[in-house]
Amino acid sequence: MNENSIPMQLRTIQTISKSDVNEVRICENTSGGVRELYTVLVVFDHEVMHRFIDIYNHATYLQETPDIRMYTEEGKFFIAYPYVAQRPLMDFYMGNTLSLRECEEICVNIIISCMTGNLPWPILYLVLKQRQFHLSKDKSVYLGYSIDLTELSGEIGEGQCTVECAKLLIELLEQKAVRRANSYVLLKRKTEKQTYEYFRDLYKDLRVAMVPIRRGGILLKIKLWFMRNKDTIFRVLLRVSIVLAIFVILTFLTNLIFGDVPWLRLFARGFEQIGLESLLQ
Repeated sequence: MNENSIPMQLRTIQTISKSDVNEVRICENTSGGVRELYTVLVVFDHEVMHRFIDIYNHATYLQETPDIRMYTEEGKFFIAYPYVAQRPLMDFYMGNTLSLRECEEICVNIIISCMTGNLPWPILYLVLKQRQFHLSKDKSVYLGYSIDLTELSGEIGEGQCTVECAKLLIELLEQKAVRRANSYVLLKRKTEKQTYEYFRDLYKDLRVAMVPIRRGGILLKIKLWFMRNKDTIFRVLLRVSIVLAIFVILTFLTNLIFGDVPWLRLFARGFEQIGLESLLQ
């Protein structure tokens, strides 16, 4: 564990949340030449502080040294995680605009992020419970650290984390339940029986139950494209409507004032002569 006893020189940019136990801040480290951002948990409760330290000290199952800074200052305990771009999964996941296969792939990425996140089980459990996941534009998923430590417990293991992860996946796949998604049915049945103990089992089940890759028809592709870009299409149509409305109003006012619409003469005169023959003869 990368623990530094020398306090970092942090400048608070934004306070995300606050509870009786800790608050979450986005901070900038001003001690170095390079601008570094951190998600910082400021812990007020000494019991939670000792529990947090104990959890990391006993997390011998972690494959890599956790990328975390911890120190105390003025009676407060500071925990600094690397800052990640804020694209909350629950805000950017639009299951109704995605195919079942795309939803399942996002679920696979969630499992992978849990398996490779290098967090002790009790911390990962809070990340899962509080839905601290972020969805990138390429559909990959990464963990966030803006967690409330009120319910931190050192008794949490991989089994509880796996079940909580399965519940999250069921929540995301529920929109596809009407299509009798095998993945949704299988995860829901196994989660109700609390049969999951390891992430690798959850990963294998989801992989086996995923819908095969299939090329969608042209109508499906058009529908998905429209749903994904409906906001842009609406803005374009709105602007076109405004331009047409202005044109109609100008035409009406011109006709009202001058008794004629000059620019319409361009179209009218185009029909006065066709070829070498004049229609006015």
